[in-house]
Amino acid sequence: MTRDLLRRRLNSAWITVLLALFGFVALYPVYFVIVSSLKSRREYVSNIFGLPQAPSLVNYAEVFDRFNLWKALFNSLVTTAGGVVLCVVLALVLAYAVTKMRLPFRNFIFVFVIGTLVLPVQTILFPLYQTLIDLRFVGQYWGLMIAYATFGLPLSVYLLAAYFKGIPDELLDAARVDGATHGQIVARLMVPLAMPAVATVAVIDTLHFFNDLLLPLLILPSSRRTTLMVHIMLFRGQNDLSVPLLSAGLFIAMLPVLIAYLVGQKQLIKGLTAGAVK
Repeated sequence: MTRDLLRRRLNSAWITVLLALFGFVALYPVYFVIVSSLKSRREYVSNIFGLPQAPSLVNYAEVFDRFNLWKALFNSLVTTAGGVVLCVVLALVLAYAVTKMRLPFRNFIFVFVIGTLVLPVQTILFPLYQTLIDLRFVGQYWGLMIAYATFGLPLSVYLLAAYFKGIPDELLDAARVDGATHGQIVARLMVPLAMPAVATVAVIDTLHFFNDLLLPLLILPSSRRTTLMVHIMLFRGQNDLSVPLLSAGLFIAMLPVLIAYLVGQKQLIKGLTAGAVK
């Protein structure tokens, strides 16, 4: 009995150590960026890892004045919001169709959509880019929104479908008897019942889209429409930036994503666990 108790405590101690190590590895870059952004260049050179002796917001003011981040931030917010809305709406329709509608080949459609998760990005990127060129969407916000929705759709459909399967069909049958259309069922019944899953999809898509570098670099080549991540990368390559100045830009880019995660944290956890419980 004592040996079993000792083994459990050792296992618990190892798990605690591993979680603490993982937390340190995950949080230290955030700490480094925040602390470095509050230092002057001279203080950073003399005190790289320590706390700032005289914290200052000068780097943030210089980043906005020197690099015109407001426009890049606006571009990121517009394309991310549009991509998330488009992706969530399409995912709701597809997830409802493959789980609650009596469609022929609905299992094949579901497997086909989910199967794109395992395909190399290049196999989807080239035909998508060529299609956007043909539609004259390259260089337009809509082009990037469509690209975001294309790459975010498989995982979004998978998460929503897992949740939809736990909603009783009797509720939908009752709604149909009352004369509800498929659109009304999705908007007034499925979305409220599956709000944790919808919020989860929205948060995950926001994190992916806002932080993406490849698609904005490819689809929005104009300097007037670069997103925040691309803007910071380009200026980092074209200018001799100090680490404190670059850290200020990175923290500004990190802030909207952090806010989105904190706002949707409870729904995110609930949505990720609800499908398994159901």
